[in-house]
Amino acid sequence: MIALHPIAAIALLAGAALPASAQRDETADRAAIHALLVAYGSTLDARDFAGFGRLFGKDGVYAAGGGAEARGPAAGEMMRKVFAGNAMGFAEPNYHLFFNEVVTFTGSDSARATSMSLYVVPDERNRPTPMLMAAYEDDLVREDGRWVFARRSVKGLMPARRP
Repeated sequence: MIALHPIAAIALLAGAALPASAQRDETADRAAIHALLVAYGSTLDARDFAGFGRLFGKDGVYAAGGGAEARGPAAGEMMRKVFAGNAMGFAEPNYHLFFNEVVTFTGSDSARATSMSLYVVPDERNRPTPMLMAAYEDDLVREDGRWVFARRSVKGLMPARRP
């Protein structure tokens, strides 16, 4: 028979005593957060700016590179203008690729995440070419039962800005 250390036994009993509604399903939460992070790119790639705006909480802030900020659904309208302007002259279709995702839970309904992306566009011979790279720092919250951005800060990495 295996004997439990008294502190371990108390911890097991305390966890079991929580009602099911108070216990967080970390696997489901991680999957939902991953889906949120990927939806950031897929909504932009589909030019679904209304859907993009819904990824942010009621008071959620989107802090894009260059100091531009928008709250909640206004984030979608801000990105509609960015894509319509196409200041870098990118050909379509263009897509986001995401990697290096790290999620840390800070509470039952809050988390922090970091991730990175490449923005891929077709070159003159229609070959996929990475053109931009960014890092993201996110504060995430569960609102009305779904994970959303409380704040998403974007830092452009490449092309590197010249001093």
